[in-house]
Amino acid sequence: MIPYTLVQNDPDLAALVARLRDEKITRVAIDVEGENNLHSYGIHVALIQLFDGKRGAIVDVLSLRDRALLRQLVENAPWVLVWFDAANDLLSFQHALAIRPSPIRDLAIAARLLGRPGGLHAMTGQPGSASAKDRFQKANWMRRPLPRALLDYAISDVTHLLELDDSFDAQLREKGLLAEFQTRNLAAQAAERTWDPLSNYVRIPGYSRLPRDGQRFAKVLWYARELYGRQHDLPPGNVASKQDMRAIIDRKLREPVGIVRFLNEKRRRNLVDERDFGERLAEARSMAGAETGPVGEPSPARPGGEGSRRGDRRSRGGR
Repeated sequence: MIPYTLVQNDPDLAALVARLRDEKITRVAIDVEGENNLHSYGIHVALIQLFDGKRGAIVDVLSLRDRALLRQLVENAPWVLVWFDAANDLLSFQHALAIRPSPIRDLAIAARLLGRPGGLHAMTGQPGSASAKDRFQKANWMRRPLPRALLDYAISDVTHLLELDDSFDAQLREKGLLAEFQTRNLAAQAAERTWDPLSNYVRIPGYSRLPRDGQRFAKVLWYARELYGRQHDLPPGNVASKQDMRAIIDRKLREPVGIVRFLNEKRRRNLVDERDFGERLAEARSMAGAETGPVGEPSPARPGGEGSRRGDRRSRGGR
């Protein structure tokens, strides 16, 4: 394993950026761990793993105060950021941090051009079972402190990236594909990446075959799930799965009491609060602009409602 440091405050991050500049580093391997509706609500960047060819660093994004320092590290940087399959990470940076990393070199684009299927671990021959990899990827990267085993796993994702970059660069040149790679890579770097959780109600199973009133209520129900998840910092899939929502629509449950009873009946504890969900359902109806029949009247505001929600905070995953 490569030696690495854990960067947990602004002065240490400033020192890392200064060292990379002083040593005239031209390439930095990079990867990200975070949260995407798996353990809490929304998309968040938790860690940034880096390797400059000699030393590694893990930047604990949750412990930093000065976002300008992060921009110095990854936005219009004097070094190329060597990624593997950067799309989701770039979305996380843009949405959660309002940062657009550049310049990047996405090796997954090179792999596709070279006809090399598979993920990073398979491509670099890294050891480890699929079950262990899945366990680490589904870990809660927002928790602190993080166990050493998780940090070791995180840094392993950048250990071989620079060697893979060298290998792919030689193959692209040999096959006359370098210009095509550069064009596609630049397009990936410049792409606008947005996250609109309210637009995905069409992903409820069989949505396109629902009658019009069912589609209207599907939209309201999806909005209510998102609002409730955001209010309570819960993954929306933990509030109601897409299959749950389809069952609610098919059973013609429209009142909060019936919906919440259905959602809680298979759980060990009542995860969904009827009063809160009723408020979110009424709010969702107003937002969606749909005529769906009675959905319950909003209750008076009280502590723990929209005005006191916890701040949005991002492992790979989500539902």
